[in-house]
Amino acid sequence: MTDPGTGGGPTGTARLINVSVRTFVGTGTSTVAVGFGLSGTGSKQVLVRGVGPTLTAFGVTGVLVNPELGLYNSNSVLLSANAGWGGSATLSNAFSSVGAFALPTTSADTALFQSLSAGTTYSALISGANGTTGIALAEVYDANAGTPGTRLTNVSARAFSGTAASALTAGFVIGGTGTDTLLIRGVGPALTQFGVDGALAAPQLTLFNAAGVQIGTNAGWGGGAVLAAAFAKVGAFGLPTTSADSALLVTLPPGLYTVQVSGVNSTTGIALVEVYEMR
Repeated sequence: MTDPGTGGGPTGTARLINVSVRTFVGTGTSTVAVGFGLSGTGSKQVLVRGVGPTLTAFGVTGVLVNPELGLYNSNSVLLSANAGWGGSATLSNAFSSVGAFALPTTSADTALFQSLSAGTTYSALISGANGTTGIALAEVYDANAGTPGTRLTNVSARAFSGTAASALTAGFVIGGTGTDTLLIRGVGPALTQFGVDGALAAPQLTLFNAAGVQIGTNAGWGGGAVLAAAFAKVGAFGLPTTSADSALLVTLPPGLYTVQVSGVNSTTGIALVEVYEMR
């Protein structure tokens, strides 16, 4: 299922079609920031959601009652914003087309359906209205059917990683055929170089398949040459060779996967989870 060494290579039409992050949304540096990149030329239809109150239907407690969603380009310019998706038919149809669960028409959950230019990066920020906090789910869907030339090639999320249900958890779906090779990282101590306070000192990265079976784990990436080369290839910032940051290089068939970034010995702090396609 996984190749922790070279990661093999991508085959067929396998590609990332959906990424999501469930975590605690706080204030200040503990708001949720999800970044994603689009490769290729032209444009791509993308569905972005910030779900809070509807999570109670799945047994989640302590949800973010009034999420606010903002979509920014690589220059930090606000492209669109939403606070309460409004039950529009266009958004409802978009949810159905990508296989996203439905939202009650009067819910305070948020959603944006955008055509975005390829060859650049974007950020979706989720915060709570009036400084409120709680558990939320951020989702980014490739809304183009088939195998378009424009691809969702990477996603990252910076958020507070707590314990149990508040651990930083990311999910992703690989569509198409063949296999996709991914670099997955859980960064904590290296965030201090970017001025992030309260970083998770010893992140542990764990990868699960759709059945909930653990298929990969790392706590301390070890400074290996293969991983360092992978960082450089996808344009990820370098990690000190002796740092406690974590990383995995894996080759996976189409399906649903979950990545959890937690603290060794139940420690907590700000962490960054990243998923890159190795293309």
